[in-house]
Amino acid sequence: LVEDTKVLVQNATASQEKLAQAAQSSVSTITRLAEVVKLGAASLGSEDPETQVVLINAVKDVAKALGDLIGATKAAAGKAGDDPAVYQLKNSAKVMVTNVTSLLKTVKAVEDEATKGTRALEATIEHIRQELAVFSSPVPPAKVSTPEDFIRMTKGITMATAKAVAAGNSCRQEDVIATANLSRRAIADMLRSCK
Repeated sequence: LVEDTKVLVQNATASQEKLAQAAQSSVSTITRLAEVVKLGAASLGSEDPETQVVLINAVKDVAKALGDLIGATKAAAGKAGDDPAVYQLKNSAKVMVTNVTSLLKTVKAVEDEATKGTRALEATIEHIRQELAVFSSPVPPAKVSTPEDFIRMTKGITMATAKAVAAGNSCRQEDVIATANLSRRAIADMLRSCK
């Protein structure tokens, strides 16, 4: 996937055919990777659903970053090096590398029981950082939220806060992972609603 990403970025200035081939190769690789991660998550068994969610979220982040990178590559095709589209391409490539690194760390953490909660929190923090970048961007939101939507989103933040306090008191990895998963969802939903 890293090699496909490099080829994709390098072909931003190449012919449309080479760009399409690089994008197709990347999509094929991420599809295979997603299948392998799903199988890995399933192998954990039903007694560890929160870790399964962490793994699936990590591969979803990589897939989203790849989609963004492909879009940025298409937008930068044929542009000069100082064009904003080229800057966005470089940014998208960095996010892609960050998310692939995060996925690898997450897989490693699943093997090591003692770091599962920490890794889930780190992945959540990185996801929130990326959501904040989307929130701060000039791109208009996909849909308009009502004040009621925003109020509903604050309830998720309240629940995530309560779960974080409980996880801090219990010191159980499963509780920390559940907190990370709930916080990730609640903050992303709130940011989308606010925008």
